[in-house]
Amino acid sequence: MASRGHGATAATAALLVLALISLSGCSTKVITAPAGSAANTVTAAGTGTAQATPDTAQMSFGVSTSSASAKTSLDDASKTAEQITAAVKKTGVSAKDIQTRGVSVYPQMADQGGKQVVTGYQASLSVQVKVRDIGKLGDIISTANAAGANNISGPTFTIADPTPYRAEAIDAAVADARKSAEAMAKAAGKSVGAVLSISSTDVSSVGPQPVYDSMAAGAAKSVPIETGQLDVTANVTVIFELK
Repeated sequence: MASRGHGATAATAALLVLALISLSGCSTKVITAPAGSAANTVTAAGTGTAQATPDTAQMSFGVSTSSASAKTSLDDASKTAEQITAAVKKTGVSAKDIQTRGVSVYPQMADQGGKQVVTGYQASLSVQVKVRDIGKLGDIISTANAAGANNISGPTFTIADPTPYRAEAIDAAVADARKSAEAMAKAAGKSVGAVLSISSTDVSSVGPQPVYDSMAAGAAKSVPIETGQLDVTANVTVIFELK
């Protein structure tokens, strides 16, 4: 009897082990409603867009110089950058909106007799400018070009204060979510009630970004600028009461 009891105990233990192994190979996800939430709800996503005219632009005025020595090359680039900065300031751009970036010096190599040798050095840097008066942007680009900028890129248009456009986009997104919720509720033979929660996943500004790129130094007439429109887009998720 003791042997049979021991055998039964062993068999039971083996079954438990098999059960545990079987459970460990399964992935079970239990979803429960938040405490205090309504039993009947409908969740809908919505997207809204507001259009805005850009009022700020970012420009990059780059300088590249070459010389037999690294020091001379960097000195030449720095001198030109100072000229660009001074010229841009004369157009009314504040010093706080001008920033030097991307300073680099690297050797120029060439193959001579099967060996790579240094033939000179190239230095480059850029002057980043934030333009708050879009009406002056074309003149500022031309002025920087005439002052020695030989690698110009931009503009990147932005909105100084996107708050009102963000609010407008969110309003439109919530309205869009309500339309979807009402369609789902109708299909279920019910109606949409009060809003229980709203979450905004993101708000972004996108739009056409004109690009002016020049590798030729020298004076130029004012560059024509078209700002276009920026789309401020909001995405929301709304939980409605379902009646």
